[in-house]
Amino acid sequence: MELGEEKLKHWTEFAATVSRLSRRGVRGLRALSGTELNRLVDDYQVLVADLARARSLGAPRSVVDRLNRIAVAAYILLYGHLRRDREGTTKAAWLTAFARAVRQSLWAVALSATIMFGAAVVAFFAVQWQPALGFDMVPAEFLDFDPARPDNLHHIPSLARPVVSSAIVANNIQVTLLAFGLGLTAGLGTTWLLIVNGVHIGAVAGWFTLHGKTRAFWGWVMPHGGTELLAICLAGAAGYVLAAAIVSPGQVRRATALRQVGGRALVILTGCMVMLVVAGFIEGFVSPSTLPFAGRVVFLGVSLALWFLYFAVGFDPGKRSG
Repeated sequence: MELGEEKLKHWTEFAATVSRLSRRGVRGLRALSGTELNRLVDDYQVLVADLARARSLGAPRSVVDRLNRIAVAAYILLYGHLRRDREGTTKAAWLTAFARAVRQSLWAVALSATIMFGAAVVAFFAVQWQPALGFDMVPAEFLDFDPARPDNLHHIPSLARPVVSSAIVANNIQVTLLAFGLGLTAGLGTTWLLIVNGVHIGAVAGWFTLHGKTRAFWGWVMPHGGTELLAICLAGAAGYVLAAAIVSPGQVRRATALRQVGGRALVILTGCMVMLVVAGFIEGFVSPSTLPFAGRVVFLGVSLALWFLYFAVGFDPGKRSG
């Protein structure tokens, strides 16, 4: 991937701006005008798109790491702004905004879920009908995998669980950043990422089912899978919200359309990251536990019910029932 002087200059200037504002904290953001804040968000979205392209085109590791550090620093800066906006928005109000942003983007959520789970279903049955495909579609480490217990795949020592949980969260957040940033490819990159993840999940599920290890596979996936897969679908939806502004901006310029939906998409992305922290904690501590299979089914049902209840009604402790 060739890097032009202009692109390098943009990254350097954006990194310097983020560093300067981070040192000042929330006061630095509050001192920005509306135009400056919009430009900061626009520059962040451009950088995330550059990161996605760098990964997909096989850029040098040093370039990817540099962009990743800048993206993480900018995310932390903007996340702090989302929690304390210029009108003193509280944490509860942000929780309400996340649920509202998801409800306003249900078409994108449905599209994202259809693509990812559709690819998973196709891959699952493909491996069932043609087992030889498993050698091409299933990662090598799962081909002869022997589950640690009848009810789950892995045994993780207690002392290692915090480290494993952190690694899981970091990996999943990278996926959501890509799904979001690739929305700037008019949704093509987001679609590709969702299909790849869906095929991976479906192929592995089909392979374990084919070899009589269904209980162990689903026993591992159920505790954290509901939260994790829902978060990935929502990240894909955030990408499609951006893509819609590019493909069909309406009566305004594409840059204006992106600014209009960028805040909503960023709220969804931030919420996804919070969900993935929860999922990583569950995957690191609950999934490898001795919780029986029935308990894992209940855990999945309760977690999904709570998430859907939250997205349906939001969260606003300031409201009082009549």
